[in-house]
Amino acid sequence: MKKSLTALLASMVATNAFAMVGDIQINGFLSAAVAWSTVDYLNTGVEPIYVSYIGKRPSWEKDTNIGIQLTKYLREDVSITTQFFAEGSRDFDVVAPWAFIKWEPNDRWQFRAGRMRTQTYMLSDYVNVGYAYPWIRPPQEVYSQIPASFSNVTGVDARYRMELWGQDLTLTGFYGATNAELTFPIPPGNTILDLIRVRLRDLYVINLRYGDETFSIRAGYEGTRVTLTPNAGTVMEGLNVAMDTLVGFGILGPDYINYFSAYGIDASFKGIGYQFDWNNFVSMGELVKRHAGTPIIADVIGWYLMGGYRFNELLPHITFARERLADNYTRRFNSTANMIATLPPAFGGLGLSSNFNQIAQALIGTSVFFDGGAGEQTSVTIGLRWDVYEGIAIKGEYCHVHPDRYSPGLFDALPHKSVNIYSLAVDAVM
Repeated sequence: MKKSLTALLASMVATNAFAMVGDIQINGFLSAAVAWSTVDYLNTGVEPIYVSYIGKRPSWEKDTNIGIQLTKYLREDVSITTQFFAEGSRDFDVVAPWAFIKWEPNDRWQFRAGRMRTQTYMLSDYVNVGYAYPWIRPPQEVYSQIPASFSNVTGVDARYRMELWGQDLTLTGFYGATNAELTFPIPPGNTILDLIRVRLRDLYVINLRYGDETFSIRAGYEGTRVTLTPNAGTVMEGLNVAMDTLVGFGILGPDYINYFSAYGIDASFKGIGYQFDWNNFVSMGELVKRHAGTPIIADVIGWYLMGGYRFNELLPHITFARERLADNYTRRFNSTANMIATLPPAFGGLGLSSNFNQIAQALIGTSVFFDGGAGEQTSVTIGLRWDVYEGIAIKGEYCHVHPDRYSPGLFDALPHKSVNIYSLAVDAVM
């Protein structure tokens, strides 16, 4: 990239390049991409799919998207911004991740109210804009941990900028809430997908960034109260009823009531990162940890480290990434409860093909059938970005994914070996 990485990322937020229609400022972005893998079919005939869509046959789904952003200035210091976004993985249904009013009384303070994206990650503000970063998709060991529907929230935020020891210091705070629906797999085989209602309340985010265009560091913390309720008629609702019945008969203790739900539990997400761009050397890295506070969503640690060197319009780069489960305790069910789970209904059982221990363990280690799932894996990505014209980039990537033993990683089924992922993309901005 001819423009420095930090300056390029900043321009995605500052909207330096735009078109005007009347008094409305218009920005747009588009990504068209294809990806495929070298995964083998299992003996059962199942094809392990990576991050919910990459298999042996080329897929144009999740990495292909389009967005448009409209900004109207009511006066010099007050504006309204709306962003419309559609992606192939959701059948190009149009959503509005941004719809807020902004007040900038001076160069130091900024206030916003409405719908916006929380700065969960270092790239959160422009994670949908493929042109804004070197990869075709950001490292999934980190960026798959928080579902996109959790990042698009409604509330208020404030930002303060100042100069400290010759560097820029930016502090950002957010408070709000959001609702979403997530998909959970039900073992065995993860063939039944339950829709679960999720509510985040008292969601607050604190972020700090310090540095300049050459080197900057970022730290953030997000906390919330989570309520997770299975929809009526789902398998997980039936499992909760079974749990409560076993508690009523004294087979399980009271702490197993509504085991497959969560009500107002505390959850958190924290992360640190850096960006470096000097004399054509480029590097980025992040370390994040998710604490879910419930036995059916995994606690996870993820990190990545990227380095590259710019040759005029070409940027070759390499990224090392890792994700692992952290401090997860799956509550064990006693032998009587497990026996009742698999016992045929004619003999007073539930007739399940898996016992409660197996179901609970599968959920805590679930892969991306849960949008924001987790698995243990390591990956190495080698990529090349070519800035063909100002605002247009072509990218190619090779990613070698190695799931840990007995873990599917970010596949929906255990592939039993390392897998190579190949991707091509064209990114553009206006």
